[in-house]
Amino acid sequence: MVTIYHTCQIWITRSFNLLCKPRLSSCGLAWIHGVFFMMMVGAAWPVLFQEGSDLGKNLETRELVEAVDDKGIEAAMAAALYGEKPDAVESNPHDPSAVVDFLRVADKVGAILCLALAAALPWLCRWKTACAWGYVVPALWLLANAVAAMDTGGKAHAELTIPAHATRWMLPLVMTLLIWRPSAVMAANWMLRIATAMTFATHGWEAFRLNPAFQDLIYSFGALFGVKVPSVVNHGLLHAIGLMDVWLALSVLLIHRPVLLRWMVFWGLVTALARPLTIGWLAWPELAVRLSNGFCPWLILAIGLPALVSFCKQTDQNRPMATKPTTPSSTDSSKPTAMIS
Repeated sequence: MVTIYHTCQIWITRSFNLLCKPRLSSCGLAWIHGVFFMMMVGAAWPVLFQEGSDLGKNLETRELVEAVDDKGIEAAMAAALYGEKPDAVESNPHDPSAVVDFLRVADKVGAILCLALAAALPWLCRWKTACAWGYVVPALWLLANAVAAMDTGGKAHAELTIPAHATRWMLPLVMTLLIWRPSAVMAANWMLRIATAMTFATHGWEAFRLNPAFQDLIYSFGALFGVKVPSVVNHGLLHAIGLMDVWLALSVLLIHRPVLLRWMVFWGLVTALARPLTIGWLAWPELAVRLSNGFCPWLILAIGLPALVSFCKQTDQNRPMATKPTTPSSTDSSKPTAMIS
């Protein structure tokens, strides 16, 4: 029991230190793997136990529409609109149940595969760093879901889904780069900054345009405390939040200020936590899948490389280094050791 207590104490202390002073140590890399696994659990949960992924629903809808074979109906409507005689169109409806069942099974298989990769790759990458390319599979799956959600529509600002989800599908790509080629930290730094800017700017624009889903979050949050939020206050808050998010998106590209990045970490986690707080804890997958919104700014801090303009010096603690020494003498204890392992 004493050993377990001390182990937990050490782990909690290290985790707290990482939150306060992010760095790309082996423990920091374990945090990256853990957060991404939680993200994939949140993304896979609706597929396995609810209605399915955005990609699966989009493909299923397409199949159902094609099964109706309503070309004749469309031709008749167009002819009636312009006062013409409709052309004869051959109709060939078919039963889509077999294809729909296949799509639903394939949707679950894809989610299970991505979840299994998120769980296994941290261990496989210790054996061989080339295994990090496996993270490309969940990255493509997340990107495909964003494209499908944009194509399906039905929600306010659905056309902005790809940039809104940028931190989700970019994070596994950055993990691939950091593990497989640790020397390419500058590329990882800019991939993270661009993805974070895209997500914050998109959410800021949606807030400024008074996204109904965001309005509902504010109304529900006020209802938790028995406060009826007036619409004027609701709209004013969303306008202020929208301006702040756009400003933060610009700042992450232009300047390297740790205080701003720490605020982005906090704000990203707060907005993710707002879903289960207002909707109910059954919506915890909404929190898990949005962890990247706060984690990408944390990873930018951990990398420690500047933006276009930097107001702080890059420290040895945050400076990423190669995983393998270039010469035998570099293993001397008086010289820097690897930060990514």
